[in-house]
Amino acid sequence: MVRLYYGREGCMDGSIPSYIPTRKEIVQSAKDLVSSLRERAIETENNRELLPETIRDLKEAGIHKIFTPRRYGGYEMDWGVHVDVSRELGRGCGSTSWVSSVVYCHTWLLARFSPECQEEFWPKHPDAIIATAFAGGGSMIETDKGFILSGEWRFSSGINHSDCAVVAAKIGEDGDSAHSGKTHTFRMAMLLPSEYEIIETWDSEGLKGTGSHNIKVNEQFVPFHRTILTEDAAGTKPPGSVLHEKYIYNVEFAPYFYTLVAGPMLGTAMGALEEYALQTKSRSGQMFKESVVDQIPVQVRVGESAAEIHAAHIIVENMNNFLHEEGYAGRDLPGKTLLTMKRDLAYASKQCVSAVSRLSGMMGVTAQTGRNAVQRHFRDCRTISMHGGLQWDSAMGPNGKIIFGLPTGDPKVDESSSSNKLDRALIN
Repeated sequence: MVRLYYGREGCMDGSIPSYIPTRKEIVQSAKDLVSSLRERAIETENNRELLPETIRDLKEAGIHKIFTPRRYGGYEMDWGVHVDVSRELGRGCGSTSWVSSVVYCHTWLLARFSPECQEEFWPKHPDAIIATAFAGGGSMIETDKGFILSGEWRFSSGINHSDCAVVAAKIGEDGDSAHSGKTHTFRMAMLLPSEYEIIETWDSEGLKGTGSHNIKVNEQFVPFHRTILTEDAAGTKPPGSVLHEKYIYNVEFAPYFYTLVAGPMLGTAMGALEEYALQTKSRSGQMFKESVVDQIPVQVRVGESAAEIHAAHIIVENMNNFLHEEGYAGRDLPGKTLLTMKRDLAYASKQCVSAVSRLSGMMGVTAQTGRNAVQRHFRDCRTISMHGGLQWDSAMGPNGKIIFGLPTGDPKVDESSSSNKLDRALIN
């Protein structure tokens, strides 16, 4: 039995960092990496995962510690910092931006697991990178001391340089858990690298360098303390929050989780605009050799793309400010607000894709070559828009139902009961 000491001052291994950067400082650290990331972007795509030197640079900048609890040597920063940081990184490399936000922010998820799990893991891995895999499937069968887990999951970004992986699996036919005294559908499990196999399957059109491979588990025992019910992980005040007083570890999971893709989305769009402007300044017409930047249609369309990206940025910034304020105040978010946020995030994504698609199209064949940065940003931005949290129909449909006074099927919105809604929101 691990003896725990709770409270803001407690740190079992004395790892509270002596210096924690300000928001401005860590964003500047990300800006300082943009030039190097641009230079490495093609090699990163060819490598299909981040280069060792990029991982080194991100760690030296402390970007992996943004949401790691201070108790374990992290920065425990306010919500929204991750968006500012990954947005800047995305200007240079979409894959790096994705990993820095969607993967490196998983420390926030592990901080929701049991105190015993955290005290066992963090002191040994103070610089931990934590992968997840929710797409695909697996099953968990309960034993006296834990679960036997088997399954295969897809799209585990950054898995090759991660220190552990969190997966979600359905409890088997004997789903009544004697350990919890309840019946539940899904659990998450934290696995160490020796407990899963990496199957290198990632070969995509966009986000080529994220290393989002499959992982496979075959009848692996996982102790109870390294698992958590999805409804406990997704709700307010999860088990691990007793170790951390910062509001980010006590908030509802879903609305905050969906913003992890926002920074990469904005960054790739901004990167495309910057690269387009840089390349177009030196371009001339094919027949009359007139300067392309002097053409009024070009000026109008690039202005339109800039407006769309700026509008998306405002939406995301307002959303993260709202989440910070509500979380800091300890207020729960009503179901209708959650749907509105998902709608707005999907709309911002659509604006980014529209802007980058226009920029790429205006460059003609020039932007379609494999080494052109505009088409790389376009591919990355479009791939990001396909994330489940940004799906257009699933985001807009329920909001339309609300306008018409129709039930959405979401218990948090419709004030009905449905025990597996949070499971569906997370797994799907």
